[in-house]
Amino acid sequence: MFSLLCISILLFACDAKSAANPRCRDENNRIVDWYVLYKLPKTSQSSNPVVREGLAYLYMTNNTVDKGWQLSRKNISAKNSIPGNTLAPLYNDSQASKAFWFLYNDDAPNRGVNGKYGHTKGVMMINKQEGFWLIHSVPQYPPVPNSGNDTRRGHRMESYPGATYNYPSSGENYGQSFLCISVDSDQFDLIGRQMMYNQIIVYRRNIPATFIATFPVLTKAANQKRIRQAPFNSKALFKSSNGVEFTSFAKSDKWQKDLYDDFVAPTLQTDLFTETWLNGRGRLPSDCEQVNVYNIISIYIHLDEIDIDFKSSRDHSKWAVAVQGKGNRTWICIGDINRADTQYVRGGGTVCFNNKKVWENYRKIVNDVEQCPKHYKTILI
Repeated sequence: MFSLLCISILLFACDAKSAANPRCRDENNRIVDWYVLYKLPKTSQSSNPVVREGLAYLYMTNNTVDKGWQLSRKNISAKNSIPGNTLAPLYNDSQASKAFWFLYNDDAPNRGVNGKYGHTKGVMMINKQEGFWLIHSVPQYPPVPNSGNDTRRGHRMESYPGATYNYPSSGENYGQSFLCISVDSDQFDLIGRQMMYNQIIVYRRNIPATFIATFPVLTKAANQKRIRQAPFNSKALFKSSNGVEFTSFAKSDKWQKDLYDDFVAPTLQTDLFTETWLNGRGRLPSDCEQVNVYNIISIYIHLDEIDIDFKSSRDHSKWAVAVQGKGNRTWICIGDINRADTQYVRGGGTVCFNNKKVWENYRKIVNDVEQCPKHYKTILI
C-alpha cells in the first residue's frame, strides 16, 4: 500500500512538472519544437460549422509538417486547442505565479488601441531552463490571467478570479496568424533584445525576483524598455530547443521604413509575397524597384476537408513567403506589422525560418497578387 502511494505521488509530481513546462504544445498537449497556425476567416457559406463561426484553424508542427496543412477538429476558443494547450499554464495560478511571463498587444483586452510604439502581439513564458515565444496577430488576445500584475497605473494589483483561456469574438471575422517557438534559456536575452527594438506594449506580466539577474535583457523587455540609440533596426539569429534556426527582424519607430521592402527581402535576398492588413490607411503598393515585394490579394486553400478562398481584405494575418524558393531560400516569415506608411512610425517585426515543407504549404495557397506599377517588373502566379 505504501509503495503504491509513493508511486502515485511520483506520477502526480511528474505530471505536474510536465504541465508546468512552458513550451509550445500540439493538439494532444504534447511538447513540440514549433508550430505555425492559420485561423481562417469567418465564412458564412462554408459547409464546415467551425469555419462558419470563424473559429477554425489550420496548423503544422515540426512533427506533422510532412502532412502539410491540417484542419483542426477543435475550435480555437477551446481550452484543448493548440493555443489553448500552449497557454494553459497562464491560467493555472500556482504555475503562473512561479514562472516569468508577459503578454503584449497594441490592442489589449479591456483597453483601447495604442497607436504608439510597437504594432506587436505576443506572449513570452519561461522558467529557468526553457520557455516559448508565441507571435500572433489577434487583437484583445489572449485573455488576462488572474496571476501577475497589470501595467496600468492604479491597476497593478487588479485580479481576475476564475480567468480561463478563450478566444475573443473580435478575432473571429478575419484570418489570423500564429508562430510558436520552444526555446531554451540561452536564447531568452537574445529574444528580449529584439523585443526592445519592437517596442512591445505589455499589458500583463509576472517577473519573479529570482529571474531578474539571470535574464536582465528579457526583464528590460518585460518592463517596456526601448532602444534609445541608432541603429534602430536589428537582425538576430536564434535557435529553437531542437536547434532549428530562426531569424528575427525588428525595428523601432525611429527607423521609419517598411520592414519587408527595406529590411527583410534585401537581407534574405529573395522576392516576397506578403499577406498583411490591407484595410487600413497608408497601404503600400507592391514594390519592384530593387528586391520585389508583392501584396497578396487573395488566398485559396484546398484540402480534403475544406475548399475555401478569400480576399486579403478578410485577413488580419501578417506573414510573408519567398516567391521562388530557389537557392535554398525557402523562407516563411510570421510577424506582427503591416505594409503601410503608417507603420513607419511604429515598432514591430517578423520571424523567418527556412523550411521547404512549410514554404511549399504557404506558397501554394497564394492565389493572386497585386502587380507592380507598369514601369516595374511584373510577375505571374
